[in-house]
Amino acid sequence: MNRFSVLFLMLVFSVSLNAQEFSYGFKVGLNFSTLLADSEMDADGNSLETFDYNSGFHVGAAVIYRFTDLVGVKAELLFNQRGVKYAYDGSSFQIFTDDQDNQILSTGNRKFFLETVNSYIDIPLTAYYKIGSKLEVYGGVDIGFLVGSSGVGEYTYTSSNVPGFPDVDEVFELDYNYYGDDIAANTPIDAMNTDVVTIANNTRTITIPEKLGAYYLDYDEKDGSFYNVLDFGLTGGLAFYINSGLYISGTANYSLTDATNNFYDVSRTESNGLEYISRDDKDTNLSFQASIGFSF
Repeated sequence: MNRFSVLFLMLVFSVSLNAQEFSYGFKVGLNFSTLLADSEMDADGNSLETFDYNSGFHVGAAVIYRFTDLVGVKAELLFNQRGVKYAYDGSSFQIFTDDQDNQILSTGNRKFFLETVNSYIDIPLTAYYKIGSKLEVYGGVDIGFLVGSSGVGEYTYTSSNVPGFPDVDEVFELDYNYYGDDIAANTPIDAMNTDVVTIANNTRTITIPEKLGAYYLDYDEKDGSFYNVLDFGLTGGLAFYINSGLYISGTANYSLTDATNNFYDVSRTESNGLEYISRDDKDTNLSFQASIGFSF
């Protein structure tokens, strides 16, 4: 190899190194998310559940590696909120425990609304391609780790003419902390900062907090949290660069894993006596992000 060939290879290598470089960035924006899940049906085939979009936010930073001016890969670290506005309205049942620790099955009507916010630490790993100097298309995978999970809402339960059971027409406030809340046996009412609801007739009395935690009314044991810690899925979107660094983007995230713990995923339309029936279905996150960011 002559010296001209060596100089030529050195020049090519130098150009390659200049083209391949790291850069950094950050972004912030709004999320709109829901759960994709099958609704329970009543006896006439009407849907009893709805899963609507809830809003949240995301913020984080990125490391970008450019192979060329048009092609590269990106790793992000985001604090990202996903959630759902969930509602149930129709025939249902409720298992109560009276003051003598006897369980009673009541059939009636449930009107339930819960607005859930789940906070994740997300790591999206994407490849991108620039179309000209303004438009960028990207796609890849997203790994999320749940770090916080809560919900607020209201539950109205009505029941009448159930033999041996008091008539019920009560409204409960829902204040869920899926990580911190416990079952009723481990949560004395006296220690709770809430008023109580008393349901009674001549034979039995039931005392329930007016404000309910995530596991208080429906479960007599606990197996982890209602929502699973790990979330894995696909992500992709478009970014428009206003100048060389400032951009706006839209991203879609579709989960491939079940967001909910099957231990708690039970039917609300029917039971096996005093035992819940597991639905064992798959509830997946779907979210859309609108972001503004800067890379440098």
